[in-house]
Amino acid sequence: MGFTDFDPPAPAAERGSPPTSPKPARVRRDDFYDTPIVDGKPVPNTPLTRLRDRLRALFLTAGEREEAHLEASLRRLPGVSRTNIVATLSPKGGCGKTTSTFLTGNVLASHLRLRALAVDLNPDFGTLADLAPDRGRAPLSLVDLLRDKEGISSPGELRPYVSRLPSGLHLLAAPPDPAVMAQMTPELYGELLAFLRRFYEVILLDLGTGVTAPIATFAVDHADQVVVVTTPEWITNTKVQMALGHLRLEHATLVLNKVEGTAAQHATERQFSHDRIAQRVAVPADLQLKTMLDSGTFSLPGLGRATRVAIKRLGLAVGTQLA
Repeated sequence: MGFTDFDPPAPAAERGSPPTSPKPARVRRDDFYDTPIVDGKPVPNTPLTRLRDRLRALFLTAGEREEAHLEASLRRLPGVSRTNIVATLSPKGGCGKTTSTFLTGNVLASHLRLRALAVDLNPDFGTLADLAPDRGRAPLSLVDLLRDKEGISSPGELRPYVSRLPSGLHLLAAPPDPAVMAQMTPELYGELLAFLRRFYEVILLDLGTGVTAPIATFAVDHADQVVVVTTPEWITNTKVQMALGHLRLEHATLVLNKVEGTAAQHATERQFSHDRIAQRVAVPADLQLKTMLDSGTFSLPGLGRATRVAIKRLGLAVGTQLA
C-alpha cells in the first residue's frame, strides 16, 4: 500500500454520527532498524556472527573475561535516588587518597553516567584539581563558589568553579592559600554540600590526612560511604586499623594502593581479615598511571589491563553501595 492508496471514510452525514479522526497506526522505532544498534552501528545477528562470537569467547584470556564481566556489571548498576556523599580518607599521608578519589569519580561518571563531582578538602595545598588538563582547569575554588553561590542557579554557571574532565567528572579545587582554607568551618562545609546537592548525584570528598580532625569528622558524619586507603606496609596498615575503630563500616571500601607484589598484598589482606569491610580493592603500582596523573592526561582505556581492571573494581565497589 502506498502513502495515498487508501479508501476515504464515508461522509459524516451518511454515518449519522460526529466525524472522528482515524487513529494513526503506531510505528515503533524497531520497525526502522532490523538489527541491534551499538555505538551508532548495526550489529549483525547471523549464524556466522554468532559462531564468531562463541569462538572469540573460547579464546578470551582470564583477564579479558574478568574485564568484560566488570564492564557488564558496571553498566547494569541502577541510577541513584538522591545525592550520595563518598568520603575518601586515611590516617597516613602519601597513601593515594587523592588518586583513589579521582579514579573512583572517573568510573562513576564514565560508566554509570552519573553527575559526579570530586571536592578537594585537603587543608594544605590540595592537588586534586591539578589532575585536570591545563586547558580545562577552572580558575576558581570552593571558597569562591561558597562566596558566590547565591547568584548561581544553573549547572552552566558552575563552569568557572569546576574543572571538567573528558569522562564527565567535575573537580572542585581547594584554595591555593592554606590560610584561606583554615578559615573553613564544618558549618561552611555544610552550606557548600547543601548547595552542591542541587547539581550533582555523587559528591566525592578528598580529605586530608587523619580521621579525627574536625573536617574529617564532619565528612564521615555526612557521608553515605567511606573509602579508606592504605598501602602494603605494616606501619601504614597498623595506623589504618586503629583508624577503623573511629568509622562506621557498614558501607566502606578498603583500597590497598601501590601494590608491587603478592606477598605484601596477602599480608595486608590477612591483617584486615577480621575487620567489617565488605569491599576490598588492590590497585597496583603503575608508572604509566603515575605519569598520566602528573601530566594531566589520564585515560582509562590507555592503561594496561591489570590497572584498568583494578580501577574498574574500585568503581564497582563504590557504585554497588550507592543509594
